[in-house]
Amino acid sequence: MSQIHLFSGENHYALLEEKKRWMREFRQKHGQENLLVLDSKNLVLNTLLNEVAVAPFISGNRLVVVEGAFKCLKADAVRLEKSLHPQVVLLFVVPIEPGKKGKLPAGMKEIEKRAQCREFRLITPAQRSQWMEEFCTKQNAQLSPEARTALLDTIGDDQSFLAQEITKLALHAQGMAITRQDVQDLTICAGERQVWHLMDLLGAGNAEEAILYAESVLLHGESPHGLWSRLLWMVTQLTLVWVAVQEGITSPPAIMREVGVNFSSVRAILPCARRLDITAMRRIVTTVAEMDRALKTGQYRATGEAPEELLALIDQCILCFAR
Repeated sequence: MSQIHLFSGENHYALLEEKKRWMREFRQKHGQENLLVLDSKNLVLNTLLNEVAVAPFISGNRLVVVEGAFKCLKADAVRLEKSLHPQVVLLFVVPIEPGKKGKLPAGMKEIEKRAQCREFRLITPAQRSQWMEEFCTKQNAQLSPEARTALLDTIGDDQSFLAQEITKLALHAQGMAITRQDVQDLTICAGERQVWHLMDLLGAGNAEEAILYAESVLLHGESPHGLWSRLLWMVTQLTLVWVAVQEGITSPPAIMREVGVNFSSVRAILPCARRLDITAMRRIVTTVAEMDRALKTGQYRATGEAPEELLALIDQCILCFAR
């Protein structure tokens, strides 16, 4: 049985939870002094070879965890196997970005051949619902179907964010069922998720609903300046995706590789990018740029005590998508 293990996959939540479980149970059995975590970004082969050759300290085993992809040629992989102390376990943890179809970086192929591999795939909507119910039960609470829907609409399908919010809601509920109203009152959108939902609405041409959604985001604690910054970011990302679409690139993974926008953002922005022609795109970029310039040069008053003019700019920014 190989001493080398490889955890990889697009399900970053499940991947990191399993890594944490391994480390927690190892510490309990063998002690913190026999656990070493290395960042692959600053890791060179000789350092790794030296570390895996070290015997455990007054224990049966030692665990070395490498976080992130580590480029390893065939000759390097052979040296790594030979350097491994018989009582050392080497674990590689490699999150893979959505859209890569679970494919490891090319430099990890030699490690993959020699390792015991576990792939953590994205879960289906049905599996996600089941997981939410089970996670909520562990927090000694119940999640109503309406609350589950509201939570997914607000947070999205990222399990890490969902776990954080369910934990918070469970503390509030104190053993009672979590309601839709609890979600609306206590849950704050992740910043990028706010932009995605705005893009969903604007992509469908629902400017009025988008304005109402922006108002709800502000009521839930986002500042006008924070929302304005996210709208500027959204227009920047939209421009990149729109250009890719105009060049005939329509697959989200291909767009991601071409312009450097992450997969989730591409997926949210793409319907809007497909709908807008060059006249509309020029109008949006010009209008938003002029608004931001006027805001930064003091033509508009936008302070914490008097945000009214900035709020009006936010509404105008959203409306320019619908003209």
